[in-house]
Amino acid sequence: MEDVWLTAEHKKADDSGVTFRHPENNFATPGVLKRIDYILYKGSAGCRVKCVHCETTMHKVPGKLFNYSDHEGVLAHLELEKVSEPSDAPSNPPDLSERDTSLRQAVQILEEKMAFVVSSRLFYAAVLLLCLLLVLPITSLPLHHVVTSLMHLLLGLVIGWSFWMGVVFLETEKRGLLATKARMEVLLNVSEMKNK
Repeated sequence: MEDVWLTAEHKKADDSGVTFRHPENNFATPGVLKRIDYILYKGSAGCRVKCVHCETTMHKVPGKLFNYSDHEGVLAHLELEKVSEPSDAPSNPPDLSERDTSLRQAVQILEEKMAFVVSSRLFYAAVLLLCLLLVLPITSLPLHHVVTSLMHLLLGLVIGWSFWMGVVFLETEKRGLLATKARMEVLLNVSEMKNK
């Protein structure tokens, strides 16, 4: 498959293609700038495909000071051309070494992100446990019932937030990361088999 960023005929001069940890993204964490979001395409015997233009998109939400996501979007304009008769000319297999290098880097980033998910889950579990341990002692403190109620409400919100982030959100993110990593590893394995 072809990578739109590598094959695009036109790109904006000031667009680096960075989709993760972009310095202008207010959700980005510090670290090495990466291009880990891709659009891949492939033509067929009956249809020729070429990438006319590629750019990163969906930066800031219009009228707001924050971004849509911690990743930048990728936009590509593909041109399709119907081929009436397949060419008899022998086709040279494309050089996939650059793609494979990018995929290996992406797999490494995904593994780092999965390790971060595990440490984040431990953090939320610790916050949840601490809040649960604080519920009973707060009840026994000689405080006005309004203060006690507000503290219980606050603890309840933190418990709910910790449970949601630690169990639901991070589990969804972990599954997405594992599925993406598995697909990338399939592409790498196919490449290795072709090179043998």
